[in-house]
Amino acid sequence: MRFLQIFGIAFITGFSGAMMPGPMLALVIGQTAVRGFMAVLAIVLGHALLELATILLLMTGLRAVLLKRRVRGVIGLIGGAVLIWMGADMVRQATTLTLDVQATGIALGWGRLIIAGAAVCVINPYFVGWWATVGAGGLAHVAPRSFGEYVTFYIGHELSDLTWYSAVGFVIVSSQLILQDVVYQALVFACGIIILALAAWFVFVGMKFSFAKGKQILGDSRDGG
Repeated sequence: MRFLQIFGIAFITGFSGAMMPGPMLALVIGQTAVRGFMAVLAIVLGHALLELATILLLMTGLRAVLLKRRVRGVIGLIGGAVLIWMGADMVRQATTLTLDVQATGIALGWGRLIIAGAAVCVINPYFVGWWATVGAGGLAHVAPRSFGEYVTFYIGHELSDLTWYSAVGFVIVSSQLILQDVVYQALVFACGIIILALAAWFVFVGMKFSFAKGKQILGDSRDGG
């Protein structure tokens, strides 16, 4: 059950970053139009390699910090607040979003697609902000206790990216332009509702840890993980 909980949190929160318009979405749309569906896999691979480095940093130097009650509480409250903002924004903008982006540009080689998948995130302040708040908040809540649990979190997060961008790529290559925006808007709206519900849980658990007695490191404790 614990692995399932970790996977579920990583998978659901991952959509809060993946589904909103940004440089990676534009890259996927443009390159899928000129290279085909396989461009999605190369771009997501580059993105996943960058996030692997992020997870490794959290596994090493930041792990002990994230296991502290008060730190988990503060991060949870911040992450919850950011999720509330993201979820509300997704619900509010759902009916106005569009995937109708002009696909212009030169088809990149596979190596350059992988590099581009990471590069568009490095230059995107939203990526850093997401991991500093929602990503760190998710890890603080589940407090992984083993290598396997970190791997579970990583896989869950990357599968949310792969699921979303694969859906976008499928829409582009299948040329279902009539349904394209309708499906996109419905997915964003539904995900926004789920994100808001998850945000409420983040805030609740964050308050519990913030006002808990003691500052001890949480090892194998069962509370909140």
